[in-house]
Amino acid sequence: MGKDVDFKSLGFPSREMYEFPNIINIEVYRGDCYCSCVHCPVGTTEPSDRKQRFGERGIDLELYKKIVAEVSHHPHSAIRVHSVGEPLIWEGLVEVLRFTHDNAVRSWIFTCAATSNTDLLEAICENINVVEVSVNSTTPEDYRATKGINAFELVLGNIRRMHEYITSKNLATRLIVSRVESLDKTKDEEFVRYWKSSGLVDDAFARSYHTYNDMMPELSSQEGQHKHDPCLVHWARFNISVNGYAVVCFNELFKEHLNPSLILGDLREQSIAEIWLGPKLTALRRAELSRDYSTLPFSKALPCKDCYSCQPLFGNRQTSEYQIKQLGNKNA
Repeated sequence: MGKDVDFKSLGFPSREMYEFPNIINIEVYRGDCYCSCVHCPVGTTEPSDRKQRFGERGIDLELYKKIVAEVSHHPHSAIRVHSVGEPLIWEGLVEVLRFTHDNAVRSWIFTCAATSNTDLLEAICENINVVEVSVNSTTPEDYRATKGINAFELVLGNIRRMHEYITSKNLATRLIVSRVESLDKTKDEEFVRYWKSSGLVDDAFARSYHTYNDMMPELSSQEGQHKHDPCLVHWARFNISVNGYAVVCFNELFKEHLNPSLILGDLREQSIAEIWLGPKLTALRRAELSRDYSTLPFSKALPCKDCYSCQPLFGNRQTSEYQIKQLGNKNA
């Protein structure tokens, strides 16, 4: 597609977003986690079975560096470090975070922070722009019930340590906490109030509950509510597996095997920009806008059609882009 393309007809609000995604989600590690979260496919898998089910490995460092090199040419974009499991387990984490930082690429890590390695936490604070801790709770009892381990006091202490370290070093790191939404909206709202008033974090919010594309049960309040809007993911996010495959949806990575038809491209051979503007993803966007998936050759495997937990492209939800935009206000 040329520079003169009508990006608005493809659903993009700006040429910048058309040319390159806002957020690059990278699966840097898969195979294990400290927690046993009730809302996660890894957490609900017995610890002894996780490595066999998901396969344990970290991303190839040269591949990661190739991705960072491309992202560095797009200042509006950011890398989000994810895992099918817990990224703190991966021994290569600090090296990739430092490389990202040294290349002036904005970054975000999603972690449970259930570790006793304070040096690792300090390295994260020094090299990451947004640290999101999935603490999920305000009490040890709720933490045990939802996260599956007795680590609330450990994580609370780590949040306090990171806050103090960020403050003492005058770092621009944005420290936020999150919870997966539940059927108890009062408890979800109390989570936000508790952490926002703690003085320890820059923001707190409840993330949407996901079935991970039918791997987890629906919340009873959502059963049968399959109203689907065009998903922001296809206009703003780019999802990369630990093997370097670009995939339709990050949730597909939690399955034992990737469906080949849902792979958009291979970052070992292609660039993000090539895949982002390629025919497969362009066709998917048109299908999302028209609600007509019949012409897509991979429509039978596509999870998007019946997904009710997507982030609407034209919605008003507080998005991840919002958190990134706040970085400029941290030390203003």
